[in-house]
Amino acid sequence: MKKLVSIVVLAALFALMLNLPASFLKPLLPSDVYLQSIHGTLWKGHAQAVRYQGKYLGTVNWKVSPECLRAFNLCLAIKQHEPTLQSEFKLHWSRHWYFTDLTAEGDMKHFGSYFKRYRITPKGRFTLDLRELQFAQDELLTVRGRVEIKPMWLISVMRLSLGDIIAEIEPAEDAEQGSLMQISNQYGYLDLAGEVQISPELSYESHFTLSPNNNSNRSVKRILRYLRGYQNNDEVQLSYQGQLVITAD
Repeated sequence: MKKLVSIVVLAALFALMLNLPASFLKPLLPSDVYLQSIHGTLWKGHAQAVRYQGKYLGTVNWKVSPECLRAFNLCLAIKQHEPTLQSEFKLHWSRHWYFTDLTAEGDMKHFGSYFKRYRITPKGRFTLDLRELQFAQDELLTVRGRVEIKPMWLISVMRLSLGDIIAEIEPAEDAEQGSLMQISNQYGYLDLAGEVQISPELSYESHFTLSPNNNSNRSVKRILRYLRGYQNNDEVQLSYQGQLVITAD
């Protein structure tokens, strides 16, 4: 009899866990995440008018992946949609949170804050395909994948097309050095080649080479001469250092 009661109690608890409403998520979320119109359960549901740090993300759907539960690892399959940004990814938890199979497509205006200091507005659409992205205690552990921007326009005093930008991201040979991004372009007014070293603390050091091509007009060549300091070589080499800040802008 006791065994039967135990089985019934366990079955009831299991059924209760399976049907916990999605509203139980709210107290578990960071304070800068806002959800509205939550439907479903903890295991499968959706929310509308989701905002992160004030940034509108539209509708977000989530589902617990059974294959992760078999490995005793929490894993959520998440999809997000709004008119200028769509993404989907798997969010895992073992010793720390990390992402896999992260894909996204959207408007370059979402990166406008990084160009503001140069008084430049970026135009174009980006696609993101990251096989792995790991953070722990605000440090970047691993990132590998590919980013494409088609086409990339920089709008300031003049309209400068860099064409299609392709960035390949892999962990550096020395793990303590973080990740390395190799950047190139095609079909632009200029030829672009460069690399960006991103440390685990999200500081970066970048080096780029710009050179004219058959698409370069007089205005572009004038800019190159200005950047070169009126030297006679055909290339311009630029270097930047700074700190990346992950925000919803």
